[in-house]
Amino acid sequence: MKDIGFGKRVRYLRNQRRLTLDELAASTGLNKSYLSRIERELAIPTITTAVKVSSAFGIGIGQLLGETSDDASICVVRKGEGKPFMTSKKGRGGNSLSIAASRKFKRMEPFLMKPSTEFQSDTPFSFTGEHFVYVLAGVFEIEFPDRLVQLSEGDAIYFDSHIPHRTRSASKQPATVLSVVVPERDGNA
Repeated sequence: MKDIGFGKRVRYLRNQRRLTLDELAASTGLNKSYLSRIERELAIPTITTAVKVSSAFGIGIGQLLGETSDDASICVVRKGEGKPFMTSKKGRGGNSLSIAASRKFKRMEPFLMKPSTEFQSDTPFSFTGEHFVYVLAGVFEIEFPDRLVQLSEGDAIYFDSHIPHRTRSASKQPATVLSVVVPERDGNA
């Protein structure tokens, strides 16, 4: 983000955090139309404005001005660097690897999963947002209230995650799937 102007940087950060201009205006105490003019680079902000905006984003003013060597907009995770955690209950096995855990502000939550051959729980779960799954190896099943969907290597599914569901591997060896969750935040999916 070093080579873009202040206004475009503000717009990028606002969109990255899924904030409306009204929300940014409320958190900074600045006028919405003034912020809009800044984003369109029709107004030049004062230092006071830059301090208020950087504070609203929870970053230093240097980061807002592009004076940082830590580029939070790019998150590279090398093999073996993901954050593992168990996703099953009752000791049923299965595990997930959070692929971009170090990225602070993200819309998507990507995971590499190896679900157990038993459903993760006795009852389906749901959350507000969207879910995408791509099967890398094996056979993967996802159970919805009205159907059971079986996916093989190379198959994918995209669904609204408010629909109750539960998952498992349906092959002898645990399936390997890329699961990308986009949770709804602040009323915006």
